[in-house]
Amino acid sequence: MTKKRFILRFALISLLFGVLFSNATHAQFVVGGRLCVPDPGCKSDSTSFRDTLSTATAWQWNFGDMGGSNTSSLRNPKHVYRQAGTYRVTLRRTANGQTDSLSRQISIGQIPPPFQQWKPDTTICPGEKLPLNPYPMGAPAGAKYVWYPKGDTTQILRVDSSGCYSVEVILPNGCSYEDRTNVKICLERTNQEGAKWFFGNNAGLDFSGGAPRPITEGKLNTPEGTSAISNSKGKLLFYTDGLRVYNRDHGIMPSKDTSLLAGSPNSSQSALIVPQPTCRGCEYLYRIFTTTEINGKKQLSYSTVDMRRNGGKGEVIEKNVPLNNPTVNPTTERIVSVRNERDSTYWIVSRDFGSNIFRVYHSTPAGLQESGVFPLGQAETSPNQAEGYMKFSDRDSTGLRNLAVVVPGPPQNKVQVFKFNDSTGRIIGPPLTLNLGPAPPKAYGVEFSPDGSKMYVSMQGDSAKKAPSRLWQFDLGLKDSSRIADSKILIDSSATQIYGALQVGSDGRIYLAVKDSQFLGVINEPDQDSQREVQFVLNGINLGGKTSQLGLPNFVQNFTNESSGPGFSYADTCSNQPTTFTASPLCDPIKDTYTWNFGDGSAPVTSQQTEQKHTFAKAGTYMVSLRLVNKCKDTTITQPVTIIATPDAIKLKSPIDTCVNTLSLDAGVQAERYVWLRNGSPIARTRKLTITNAQSGTYIVLAANGLEAQCLSQGRAQITVRKPPAFSLGPDSSVCTTGSRSSSSVELDARRGPTRWDLFKWNTGETTQKITVTKPGTYAVQVTNTSSGCVNEDTLLIKALPRAELGVTSRPPTGCTTRDGSIVIFSTVPAASGYTYEWFDANNMPVTGAGSSLLNVAQGTYKVRVRGNPATCATDSAFTLRAVNNLRLQAAVVNARCTLPTSGAISLTAQSGNPTIYAWTNTAGMALGVSSPLLNNLAPGRYNVKVTDAGGCDTTLRDIAVGVTQEKFLNLGPDRKRCVGDTLLLIPTLPLLAGNVYNWSTGETTPRITVNKAGSYKLTVTNPATGCTDNDELSVTLVPRPTYDLSKDVPLCDLDGGATANLVVRGGASNLSYFWFHSEEIKPRIVVNRIGTYRVRISNPEGCEVLDTARVFVRCEPRVFVPDAFSPNGDGTNEVLTIFGDHFTDFEMRIFNRWGEIIFYTNDINQKWDGSYRGSSYPPMTYPYTVSFKAKFFPERGLISQRGSVLLIR
Repeated sequence: MTKKRFILRFALISLLFGVLFSNATHAQFVVGGRLCVPDPGCKSDSTSFRDTLSTATAWQWNFGDMGGSNTSSLRNPKHVYRQAGTYRVTLRRTANGQTDSLSRQISIGQIPPPFQQWKPDTTICPGEKLPLNPYPMGAPAGAKYVWYPKGDTTQILRVDSSGCYSVEVILPNGCSYEDRTNVKICLERTNQEGAKWFFGNNAGLDFSGGAPRPITEGKLNTPEGTSAISNSKGKLLFYTDGLRVYNRDHGIMPSKDTSLLAGSPNSSQSALIVPQPTCRGCEYLYRIFTTTEINGKKQLSYSTVDMRRNGGKGEVIEKNVPLNNPTVNPTTERIVSVRNERDSTYWIVSRDFGSNIFRVYHSTPAGLQESGVFPLGQAETSPNQAEGYMKFSDRDSTGLRNLAVVVPGPPQNKVQVFKFNDSTGRIIGPPLTLNLGPAPPKAYGVEFSPDGSKMYVSMQGDSAKKAPSRLWQFDLGLKDSSRIADSKILIDSSATQIYGALQVGSDGRIYLAVKDSQFLGVINEPDQDSQREVQFVLNGINLGGKTSQLGLPNFVQNFTNESSGPGFSYADTCSNQPTTFTASPLCDPIKDTYTWNFGDGSAPVTSQQTEQKHTFAKAGTYMVSLRLVNKCKDTTITQPVTIIATPDAIKLKSPIDTCVNTLSLDAGVQAERYVWLRNGSPIARTRKLTITNAQSGTYIVLAANGLEAQCLSQGRAQITVRKPPAFSLGPDSSVCTTGSRSSSSVELDARRGPTRWDLFKWNTGETTQKITVTKPGTYAVQVTNTSSGCVNEDTLLIKALPRAELGVTSRPPTGCTTRDGSIVIFSTVPAASGYTYEWFDANNMPVTGAGSSLLNVAQGTYKVRVRGNPATCATDSAFTLRAVNNLRLQAAVVNARCTLPTSGAISLTAQSGNPTIYAWTNTAGMALGVSSPLLNNLAPGRYNVKVTDAGGCDTTLRDIAVGVTQEKFLNLGPDRKRCVGDTLLLIPTLPLLAGNVYNWSTGETTPRITVNKAGSYKLTVTNPATGCTDNDELSVTLVPRPTYDLSKDVPLCDLDGGATANLVVRGGASNLSYFWFHSEEIKPRIVVNRIGTYRVRISNPEGCEVLDTARVFVRCEPRVFVPDAFSPNGDGTNEVLTIFGDHFTDFEMRIFNRWGEIIFYTNDINQKWDGSYRGSSYPPMTYPYTVSFKAKFFPERGLISQRGSVLLIR
């Protein structure tokens, strides 16, 4: 409302109602407020009365209203008149012991009716104009209109931009009714009251575009607290450092005087701007709450800005209204606010100094009032404890917020976290108290992550005391103070920088003030869980050359909430169970059409409901897309959705009546986690359940997948367990072992006792009643009685008994065939009498020994069995006697040659011993018939030789390898040339050996090949028998044959005497040779005079030639001759017209008279005209004719016509 319009309206109301009643003899009373019936939605509407007699001491008011509370004894009461009409107000008062009575008549007017079809919130498309009309169905008579924000006075206002629009309708009686509507532009960013930041040394950031950009026009120059406010679209309204207020143009905002606001540059939260709610109008009043530094007055005050003033740039209309008495309840430097989204009122919270009291103020349409005092937490009694920040978090799932208070040291830094209820304005304790350790460094800033799960605290470093600045993260999800304190993660530290305030931006990031830096630190992902994942960058955002100090702007907490756009969320991500998808509207309340494509091959689903359920049959990651369409916008959003596998249905048999000692159950499905319950109590967490001494009851198994085990399948079984009959395998037993080997066996029998067991299942896998075991160990069997169904089991231990340890001396025979060897057992462990000895040869045939000795034996293997001691098992040992064999041979090998494959040789040299016999064999074991140390004429391969000496000792050399010496044996000859079209036979030169394998580069495998293409040809010859291989290569070049142009068909009219035809070879190279076979001419051009075919040979210097022919054929031009005159006069000369011609077909001739009539026609050139027609002679004169024919040798020319005339002479 403009200032002029406001004055006119006030004058009108004053004239109508007369706000002051007076006379010459008595002090009267003043009637104020609204002289109208109340607006039912605005509780502040009332009529006020004030006695002007200052000496009065008692009052009795009667408001003349028969309904409601009609009287009051207050000096300045208020009364609400519910009905329009005339009322007489009476006041009886006492002053100076005298009572007098006053009465006045007042009129209460009717307010305008509520607006018709009015919407408090509406959304339009970009470019659309919305008509706002409070009374589209008819307005009250005489109504006037005042629109906010520009003061328009028309009934209808057409708007095309977003914002708050209100209209006050004023009746002639002065009563008014006001309501507002918030207009939004589809997809335009809203709720951007915290979009503009001003702080430090002329620094600023603008978040209205999403990503912040520097603001360099700011006028603040302050070390700590500031505040700023923008409209819902992010357009700046004003900002302050708690001392001065700057308007949107960065000029000083005017006020009634030049005094400063009561804040302080050294107060942590020096200023906080909070809108003043209205009943139905748009917000235009703003309170600036200020705090002084803790070493100053400790004063909490507020000033008021009216944005209707000064052309919409605002004016400070009220300054430094105190909210506390510093001597009674001094305040700290902390002040915070949050909007109650339920009724759009604001809570303001301050913290007293010297006590633990929070003060909560409530800003409502009725004004500002202190709503509660809450003594909670630690009292701040030293000045340093009163510094630092206080912050609200966003609401949690219970509807409560966290309220964090930094309490700096010394001695100890702490953070206290309380709960706050938006609905009631109550602060709830006791707090979570986190001890951050001694100061310095000193705790200063605090902020919550957007999802409320993390809390960040900044610590101011002190370089003089070598205390670095630090930035900590705490996990509030742990709930318990000690666990939260233990969860702290050091995000960053600096020995040179001083860290200041923390403030979350509307982009969801948290910003850190760094003193004297041209950057702010940025926590890019504050909801994450580790130092790496939060992605902190110290120089995170450039301030455009301006400088940060310690402070960042203080906002109403909701003003920096992250903006949300269109999208969708989802919950319940288990396969084969409905997943719920919820779309965020494009621009509510405009109706959207939602088309879901779930990415699993199912048909798209279109609906106007924001919620849609879909069941995915299989686990996996699906690209789910949502198309949102309304009258303003058509957009598609896609995001991956991971579906977790729901375990298959668990099929436990139930009921179960079993007779077992050990109960085994299997969930039977794959899952990440399992829980078994018996009668509601957990008993196992494995897929398979095995319980000894099982009990009857209800068994439930849960199989789950997912980090939170959210995808579940459940199985249930009612189980009755009966005790089976007793069963035992008997006492433990033993087997004999030598080292780790067993050498005896034990039979185990599972049919012991009175019960007849029918089925057997051993842990060895066997299913017979009896089993034989040879190894020590634990053996178990499960037995079943099929008639009763009872199952029992038992285990038995098979121990290992040691064998006796023998002390033995042995002497080998002196020769390989002599019998003078011996074996003597000289001791046994354990020592005992009664041992017996049995001796055997290698074939287990008994050998006569002398007790513990075996004498006079040849070389070989002998065995002994020692037994007779019950503490040991029978001991079997084997001994081998070997004569000394000193035969040592050295083989010298001569390899074969590829050209002589049987030129190899082996010669043996005795290095020790005296060999007498040589036996040579090949690898197949065939004897080679040579008994000498030299073996000649060998092909490549492997050979064996056994050499024996005179004493019968032998030695064998095996796999003596005779190799092959590689050498060149293949030759393809020199490179070749061939004419194009000719073939070339390639024949290699090499020894023709059996087994040669040929591999040509063409893929052919024959000894010789024929080629007709240019290129390189390579041959590899391998002989597997000799191991020889060789290759050679030659190049074949194709010489092109002569190129030329020969006249193939040459015409000649041979009827003409002396006619000739030219035969010419053209276009060839200059070095070509020619030979014409009919005339033996050797030139490219010849002349002929006969019809026929002529052959010519054309060759180049490389010898490549071409044979070709040319044909000379008859071809004459047509000839027709018509004489110029003839004389059919009977003198015998030229009596008829004779036509001459040749080489034509289809001949026709026509002769015409002077009138164009045909008088002679013929198609036979031999027919003659005698000058008559139908027997009558034509007179002498000239007669025109036409002759037509076709060329015999040129039929393609078509019909040829000739015209002329012939003179007939008589």
